Formats: sequence, structure tokens, C-alpha cells
Amino acid sequence: MAISAAEQKTALASSLSAINHQSNLMKQCLADNNILQALKHCSNFLNELRTNQLSPKQYYELYIVVFDSLEALSSHLLGSHNAKQQKLERKQKLNNAENSSTSGAGNAIAANATAPFLADLYELVQYSGNIIPRLYMMIVIGTTYMSTKGAPTKEIMKDMIEMCHGVQHPIRGLFLRYYLSQRTKHLLPFGNANDFNDTVEFLIQNFIEMNKLWVRLQHQGHSSERELRYRERKELKILVGSNLVRLSQIIDDYDGDENYSSIKYYQEKVFPTITEQIIQCRDHLAQSYLIDVLVQIFPDDFHFATLNSLLNDVFINLHPLLKKSELVSTLIERFITYHKFESDMSSSKVVENESETKLGKLKLEDSEKDGDKNAEAAKDDEVDKREYESKSEENPSVDSASKPQKEESHKKIDITVLFNVFWQFYLKVFEMDPELPSDEHSVLLQSFIKLSLTYDPDNYQNLDTIYQFATEKLSTIKDEDTANQEDIWLQLLIVPIRHFKSIKTLFKLPFFHEFYLKLTNKQHQKQISLEIINKLLGVTQVLEENGATNQGEFEPEHFSTTDEVDGIFKYLLVLIKDSDKQLNTSKNLGITKTITLNKGETVISQEFLSNQEKVCKIIHLIENPQDPFKNLANLMYVRRKYLNKNFDNIIYTYPTLISRILYKLKIVGYALLRQQRKNKKQSVENNQDLLITSNFKNLSIIVDELYQYHAENNSELILKIYLNAASVADQLKQESISYELFTQCFVVYEENLILGSHNYIHHINPHDSVAGGSLPYQSIIYVANKLVTARYFNKENYENLITKLTLYGSKLLKKQDQCRSVYACAHLWWWCELLIEPTEKSPTVSSEEARKIKSVDNEKRESDNKAENVEHQDDAVTTEDEDEIELYRDAKRVLECLQRALRVADKCMDPYLSLQLFIEILNRCLIFNIYGNALVDSRYINGLIDLIRTNIDNLREDDTDLAAREKETENEEDDKEARLFRQSQGYFERTLGYIRDQQALENRFEGILV
Repeated sequence: MAISAAEQKTALASSLSAINHQSNLMKQCLADNNILQALKHCSNFLNELRTNQLSPKQYYELYIVVFDSLEALSSHLLGSHNAKQQKLERKQKLNNAENSSTSGAGNAIAANATAPFLADLYELVQYSGNIIPRLYMMIVIGTTYMSTKGAPTKEIMKDMIEMCHGVQHPIRGLFLRYYLSQRTKHLLPFGNANDFNDTVEFLIQNFIEMNKLWVRLQHQGHSSERELRYRERKELKILVGSNLVRLSQIIDDYDGDENYSSIKYYQEKVFPTITEQIIQCRDHLAQSYLIDVLVQIFPDDFHFATLNSLLNDVFINLHPLLKKSELVSTLIERFITYHKFESDMSSSKVVENESETKLGKLKLEDSEKDGDKNAEAAKDDEVDKREYESKSEENPSVDSASKPQKEESHKKIDITVLFNVFWQFYLKVFEMDPELPSDEHSVLLQSFIKLSLTYDPDNYQNLDTIYQFATEKLSTIKDEDTANQEDIWLQLLIVPIRHFKSIKTLFKLPFFHEFYLKLTNKQHQKQISLEIINKLLGVTQVLEENGATNQGEFEPEHFSTTDEVDGIFKYLLVLIKDSDKQLNTSKNLGITKTITLNKGETVISQEFLSNQEKVCKIIHLIENPQDPFKNLANLMYVRRKYLNKNFDNIIYTYPTLISRILYKLKIVGYALLRQQRKNKKQSVENNQDLLITSNFKNLSIIVDELYQYHAENNSELILKIYLNAASVADQLKQESISYELFTQCFVVYEENLILGSHNYIHHINPHDSVAGGSLPYQSIIYVANKLVTARYFNKENYENLITKLTLYGSKLLKKQDQCRSVYACAHLWWWCELLIEPTEKSPTVSSEEARKIKSVDNEKRESDNKAENVEHQDDAVTTEDEDEIELYRDAKRVLECLQRALRVADKCMDPYLSLQLFIEILNRCLIFNIYGNALVDSRYINGLIDLIRTNIDNLREDDTDLAAREKETENEEDDKEARLFRQSQGYFERTLGYIRDQQALENRFEGILV
């Protein structure tokens, strides 16, 4: 009947008190050399071990105290024995000195005197009334007797092991036999083959009996206490395993003779006996623990030798509820650790050999320097060493007879044979138990994958066999919890991805993708895809031995063929098709980080954006440096086969694809232009030029597709893409392509950017020319900035484009946008720099046009030189030399644009805004004057300065209190009009200051009055 925890504590305290009391009395009797009385007290405290009211933990506390007390008894007995032995030896020496003839009798007396002391005590304690004290005292006295010279060790061992059968109570019997194994640990004989066999038999017999007691504990007591018994047995399992640990040490320490092989001995004698006992016990806990101990304590070479029997004869016949996957996984992890250790040792040996070789060379050089004698001696040593090595090779038994098992440990393991043994075992398990849970299959297959990848990373046939079986057999198994089943299969796919050094290895596993397609849960497919992407981008999760993960970095890989592109993007297709339209906000208690796009019409998650970003990064890995046109074809192929599978997501991936295509086109085009300048091989050039034109047309289709599906909310982005493409086409002298792309920019502007409802999302300060204006105004500036760098249009096409753009700017709704657009477009009519090779001529500027520009400029300079001093003639000559570069310039059109900007600025209802625009136009006029526009001369600029001053004076006269308010609001910002006026006035003063500085330093702006 079970007792309460309080009662157990009381019983434990009472027993400990009694043990300590009797132990102290025993030690006092030992101090008085009263052996019999000490044994009586020893028997009294050993009686406390007869209790059955304590748990295993509490009984262990008693055992520890008793163990210490018995150690004191053993030490005293051994000391007494040694003292008597020394006394007899001294007496013998005295007798030998008196009469040498009686020495033999003296020796006999001494021998007979040493044995009866411990032998008599060993027999005496067997008359103890209770079996527990009797056996403990037998063991402590018997093992003490075994430690003396001339003791009958084997007889005592057999006697003790037989007498221990008298205790069949599980807990008391286990601790008794554990005490026996602890006391005999260092006393077991194995000097010769017979002693070694007896010792092994002793340990195995003790293990078998302990295991029986351990298993019997499960079946004692009421059925309601079965769970309690199970927990108690788990606490006692280390007692049973101690015998196997000592057995492994004995086998490892025993050298044997020349014919002895530890592996063979284990295979024939030890392994069958132990595994037979494990199978026969039919206990789940015992089999699980003992198999784990068997795997962990014996060397790996033993397991390699018995692997077939271990798997097919032992694992197959274990308890049906025992998870065989855990046992196999433990065994494989042991093999993997063994392989890594062997690899590290071999590499360290290579390093040592190299260092020894270098050291030998250095010594040889030193010996040569010291003299010929030392060199000859070194050579003799080398010859002797080689002779010894050759003899060792001819007769290996000379050097390895003492430890032949070490030679066996370095045999190379054939992974094909090893894998086949495990695979046949797995097929047998699958055949015997078709209803094996999915997690069991997954753990087994993951272990097989790790084994194959560790021993032979280049052997992909084994991996393909695993995935073929999983695809054909396991994917048809349906568990009740399908989601949990797919979580299990997910790990089976992730393991090789993290282990592969190159993700291209997946190309060699056709069944890997088939098994991947069996996953019905899209989230699992996405997880596999992200693992592949992380591997490709050089970031991977390295699985540590303790289960943790560690971030590692590698060089990213590139893909140069369509087969490689297909091999990767077929796994990324699930991310490309993914959409966040049906975002589940109930996940994570309704808290999901989202991003709102398209004026609130689209809500996406940060995770979705991150996935699309990673897909874009993979696009950058499509690279073929040897054949750029092949690289362009691969990029087009990716778009055609994969990226356009979900038109909602092309807004995230197409811009990257387009920029990549443009980058490659620039490389090809620049190489072609360089080739054209060096030689005139038209046949080659025309062919390559045709390919460039074809790729630009394909690119235009991609941008048109993007515009077709996302024009409403992403027109500005699409406009920039068109502008970049048009600019690249112009740089590569693809005039017709560039013209069409610029025309398409105007289409985008007209259809989506002029009156779009999203043009004025936030407030725009009209007085700030730097902050930008409305979206239509910004679009005009975007196009103007690209057109001003175009150099390969003919004059007609170029003027058509810039005229149309200027008209668009003049028709904007807001006056400030009109004004700024028009004076910005004025730069399109007056090139300030060439931007091309000096030896080239832009088609935009014809020779006749250039002559007209030169004649106008020369006439202007001649008229100016007549009024100027002779000292300025050198400057005119220099300017004339600079104008030898042909630039497109139309002074009349520039003046018209500036005049139009002035008229628009004058029509502004806000006088402060009008003043601000006048000053901005003045700054533009200064630029044109610097770059030699004859119509924007000092007279025109003086008139504009007078106009600005007049407006400033008018603002002061209209508001008489303005000056006073300016002073009051120098430190306050509450008067908006005064602040605007002060800002404009400061802007104007800085402009005049710039003119004065340029007049003084650079001799510019002559005739302008400031």
C-alpha cells in the first residue's frame, strides 16, 4: 500500500538517523579493533536498506550514506590485513636469520596466516540473520579480500554473483547488484583469455539479472500506480547501464594475443547475448534505454560490423510501440560524428606530415651547412627509417600485433553498402507496418539523407532513391491531421537544401521537385522556396548539433542557361503567383503589420513585399558573361514563362527585370559602338545592331504590359521606366526606338498624369521651387531632364519632341507650374555641353545650322569688340575657339520661352509669387548669358532687373506698414506676407551679389547694372 509523501520523509529521516548512529558505533569499535562488534553494528545499519516505504530517490540517499560507511569498514579491514602481513614478514625475516633451513616453513606459515583473516570474516558474515545485511557485508569483505595478493578472485566473484539471486525485490536488488558492480569495478581480472572471458561473463550475468529486476518493477503494485512506477524506473535506469559501460571498458582495455580481435569478439560473444536479453524483456522503456546505451558506449567499428544484425534482427523485433526512428537516428548521428572525427584526424595528420617535411628540409639544410659528416649521418638515419618502414609494410604484424583493432578502425566505409543496409531495413519496416506514422517516416528519411550527404556528398543516386520512394509511396498516406503530416514532409525537403553547398544540386534530383509538388499547403511550398532563395543569396541556416541554427554566408550562384533558370524558378513560381488580396488579419490575434497602397485600395503585408524583393534579387543572378545576348534571351525567357503568371505582382518584379535588360543592352551597345569606331565590318555590326533593336522591341512589350495592368496607380513609375529605356536607346544610337519610347511617355502623360485624382495628394508650397509641384509638372521635368541629354536624334524629331513637351508645360493648370515648366524647357533649345565624343557629330546639329550659329555669334562678337578695349580681344578669340564644338542652339526659341514664362508670371494673382517667379527667371537668364546666348544679353537682363525692382517698390508702396511689420516679425513667424517678401528680397540680393562677384572675378555679365 502506498504511503504519503510526508510519511516517506519521516521514514527517511528515521532511517538516516539510525544509520548515522550505528555507523558511528561501528567506527568506534573499529578504532578499538573490535571487529565482531563492528560487524554487528554494520548489520544493524544495513537493516535499514530492507525498507520498502521509500521512493528510488530516497532509497538512493540511504544507499549513499551506507556506501560511505562500508567504505570505512573496507579501509579498516584492508589496513588490518596489511599490518598483519607486514608483521608476519618481519617475523619471517627474523626466523630466516636464525635458521635459514626453516625458511620454507616460515613462508608457509606466513601464507596461511594472511588468508584466514579475511577469508574467515567472509565466511562469518554469511551467518547473518537477514539477507540484505548478509549480502552487503559479503560484498564489502569479499571485494576487500579480492584486492589482496593470492586471493581466489574468480571463486569470490562467482560466489557473490550467485548469492545476489537471494534478493528479488526490484529496488533492493538493483541497488545491491549496483553496489557489487561498483566494488568490483577495478578488481576484475583480465590478464589472460580465461580471466577475460570470466570477467565478461560476470558483467553480462549481472546486467541480465539487473535488467530483469528493473523490468519487474513496472508490474508491481496497483494498476493505478503504473505511471508512478514508470517514473521510478526512469530514475533507476542508470544503475542497469553501468554494467554495459564497464563491459565496454574491459573490452577496450584488453589487448589479447595476435589472433584476438575485439570486433570479432564483440560480434560473436557479447552482441548476441545482450541483444537477446533486450529483445526478450519486451519492455518499451528498457528496450529504448538499453539500445541507446548499446549505441553510445561501444565503438563505431563494432556497430559497423554488427549493423545488419542490429537493424534486421534487433530493431525489427523490438516493442511495437517503440519509435524505431529515434533509435536509427541515434545510430546514424553516431556514424556521422565518427566520420567527422576521422576526417578531422586525417586532415590534422596531413598538416603534421607537411610540417614534419618542412622541418626535415630545414634540418637537412642546417646539416649541410655544418659539414659533410652531419649530412651523411642524416642520410643514414633517413635510410634506416625507410628500411624500417619497408619492413613494417612487409610484416605489418610486427608493429600492429599489440593493437590490431586500431588498424581496423581506419578502414574506409563504403557509403553505398552502408546506405543499402539502412535502406533495406527501412523497406522491411514499411512492409511490416504500412500504417507507420508520417513523423516516423520523416525522421528515418532525414537521417538517411544526412548519412548520405556526410559520407559522400557527390552521390545523388541515394537521395533520388529516397525522394522517389517518398513521392510514390509516402505521399499517398493520409493521416487524420493533414496539416501536421505536411509539416513533417516539409522538414524532409528542407534538410538537403541547407546541407548542399550548391543549390544547383537540386537539378540532379528530379524526384525532389515531384515530391515538392505533392505539398498541397501553399505556405509550405513558399517556405521551401524561401529556403532556396536564402541559399542562392548566400544566407543559409546551418543546423548545429544541439538543434540550434547558425547563420552562414556563401558566395551567391549565377545561372547562365534556360535549364538552370527552369530548375530554380519552378520552385519560385509559388511566390510569383502569391497575392495578398485575401489577407488574413485574424492571424496572430488580429495583429498583422500591413502596408496600404493605391489610395487604400490595396493592403499588403511586409512579408509579401519581402518575398517579392527576394524574387527580384534572384533575377539579378541570371548572368552569362560570355554571351550577353544569351543573357538577354534568358531574361526574356523568365518573363515569358514565369513572371507574367500573376499580373497583379508584375509591378514588383518587372522594374527589376527591365533595369537588368537595360543594363545588359548598354554593355552590348557600348561594345558595338566601340567596335564600329575601330573597324568598319558592316556584316558583323549589322547583325549585332539587329539583335539590339530586337531586344529593345521585346523590352517595349514588357513595359507596355506593365502599363496595361498598372497604369492607374503607378503611372509615374511607368513614365520613369519609359524615360530610362528611351535614354539608353538614344545612347546606343537607336533613334527610331528612342523616339517611339519618348512618344509613349507623352501617351502616359496624357492618359494618366494630366488630370489624375492622385496628382495633388499633399499640400504644395507654390513659393518653393525646389520642393516640386504637382505630378504633371514633375512629369514635365522628368521628360525634360532626359531630353536635354539626348544627342542622336535628327533635328526634325528632336524639335518635334521638345516643342510638344514645351506645349504640355505651357498648358498646366497652375500658373507657377506653367512658368517653371516653360523656362525649364528653354534649356532644350540651348545645349550647354556636348555629352558625346569630341570626334563625333550629333545628327541634331547639321553643318549648315552650325554655320548659321557661328555667323550670328561672330557678328555679335564683332559689334561688341568695336565698343570694347583691345585688351578684351583675346577673350573673344578664346570664345571663338570654344564654339568650334557643334551644339544645338536656337537663341530665338530660348527667348520665346523666357518671354512666355515672364508673361505667365506676370499674370499670377499673388504678387509675392509673381515676384518669386521673376527672380527665378532672372537666374535662368544668367545661365543662358554665360553659355553665350546673344539674345539674352545685358540689355535684356537689365530690363528684367528693373522689372523686379519695380515690383519690389510697388509691394512696399501698396502696403505702407510692410516695413514696420518686417521689423516686428524678424523674430516672429506669424506674418506670412512679410516673411515671403523678405525671402524674395533676400533671394534677389543674393542673385545680384553673384553677378557682382562674377563681374569682378570672371569678367562676366559686362554691361549689367546691379
